[in-house]
Amino acid sequence: MNRKHLPTPIGALLLVALAGTLSACGSSEEAPAGAVKMAFELTDAGCEPHAAKAPAGPIAFEIENAGTSKVTELEIMDGDKVLGEEENITEGLNGSFSLTLGAGEYTIYCPGGEVEEGTLTVTGAEHVSGESEGEDEEHENEEGK
Repeated sequence: MNRKHLPTPIGALLLVALAGTLSACGSSEEAPAGAVKMAFELTDAGCEPHAAKAPAGPIAFEIENAGTSKVTELEIMDGDKVLGEEENITEGLNGSFSLTLGAGEYTIYCPGGEVEEGTLTVTGAEHVSGESEGEDEEHENEEGK
């Protein structure tokens, strides 16, 4: 007796969940429009570069593991608070995440490296899209009264 096997509801749900999980691997959210791209490499030394500068606003962090098993993540921190991170970037893998940062100094943290902490210096004022120059001038004029 030949019976065709139809997927059970549970089996179908598992397939959908597996497909969703696999499609998420190796990708991340799209960077916001106008984001500054910053590239980092994970090495035995930690994160390269150890010191970086960027303008205030949206920043896309692109991370590549350059063949180390000692360092597998990069975090951007403000004091003890993790603002953004990408984990489990093992040898041969890449990862990314995006943040919008205001002016200030932030810690680049790469646990396991010879130098675990670096500095990200963010300068300038963040541009808010949709804000017109006329609104800025009007705001400045009101403050001067």
